[in-house]
Amino acid sequence: MDYPLSPDNSAPATGQSLPPVGVGVFLVALAPFCLAIDLSVAECARANLFPKWLVKAANLSEFFAHGFGVIMIAILIATLDSRRAHALYVGCAALLAGLSGDLMKLVIFRVRPRDFDFAGNVWTTFHEWLPVLTLHPAQLSGSFPSSHAATAAGLAFALTTIYPSGKTVFAVLAGCACLQRVFAGAHFPSDVAFGAGLGWCAAWLLTRFVLPGRWWKPTQERCTTPS
Repeated sequence: MDYPLSPDNSAPATGQSLPPVGVGVFLVALAPFCLAIDLSVAECARANLFPKWLVKAANLSEFFAHGFGVIMIAILIATLDSRRAHALYVGCAALLAGLSGDLMKLVIFRVRPRDFDFAGNVWTTFHEWLPVLTLHPAQLSGSFPSSHAATAAGLAFALTTIYPSGKTVFAVLAGCACLQRVFAGAHFPSDVAFGAGLGWCAAWLLTRFVLPGRWWKPTQERCTTPS
């Protein structure tokens, strides 16, 4: 005979609450302060001054910030998780969070560290507003913000929502993936901080107001006991 589980003997449910949006707000607020170290960190990255083990760990974590990696993780979830809607949630939240970074690139163009001559100050890395109006493809893929960081943060948010016990692992992977963008000379630290914060906030908004709750909210579980 089937009985609803009581609060005392209920099975643990995942995704009962959303990770705090304040994490993303903090990262966005941190970005302006990172401007003070942008050039020095980028020069260290260009000179390969960071520990090799850290660079290797960051390189191995790049998949966590890449669309292909997101798709493969979603496929893995669909294969292993009995609730396949979790795969839809993770894929949509992470990819749309990354898209928020791509859309922000249309607002202002910033040269990437690998293309900067380091002859000026940090403000000379920012060029024109609304590069989308120039219709120059090269200026639609600037340094600010990092859409890879936005993807990684969105993925970490989604995975933490449905698998909260793994939040530390997801945070480490997202952090290493963000570091990889700096070590590769693709972004300045402020680009990564802002992108990660933007992606986290975008994932929170999508989860809270856009994506179907049945994709991530826990279901009422039941148990079977002998009659």
